[in-house]
Parts: sequence; structure tokens; C-alpha cells
Amino acid sequence: MDRLEDERFAKKIMSAAQQGKKAEVDHLIKSIGLKAFIITRFTPTGVIYELSTHPNSSSPVSCCTLTVSMKWGT
Repeated sequence: MDRLEDERFAKKIMSAAQQGKKAEVDHLIKSIGLKAFIITRFTPTGVIYELSTHPNSSSPVSCCTLTVSMKWGT
């Protein structure tokens, strides 16, 4: 969360998302070093990240999900 709070980093994400550059947004988020599985979605007002545990052979369904929403602007 500290990295997402960094204004320069957040503006990079916002700019890429507003231009529809999903691969760049995904790359920026993965550069944070998260080990969770991440799904990124854009809306006209922001970006939404769903972070979840990786399913495995003993647990084929992810047990936990954290949703983070970033709204554009102030």
C-alpha cells in the first residue's frame, strides 16, 4: 500500500490506465513485488485491483481476495 501511496508511482499507473495500456499497468503493479495473483480492471473513474491467493492442487479455489480501488483525482 505504501508504494501505491507514492504520488509519482500512482500517476504513472493512472496515465497508463487512462490510455488503456493494461500491460503497462500490470507491469507497474507487479514491480511492487507482490506474490499474489492480480486481476486489473479499469473504470472511467479509476482502477481496481483484485489480489488473491494462488489456487493449488490441494485447494483449487482461491481462499482469499483483497480488492483495492484507486479513484482518479483529488
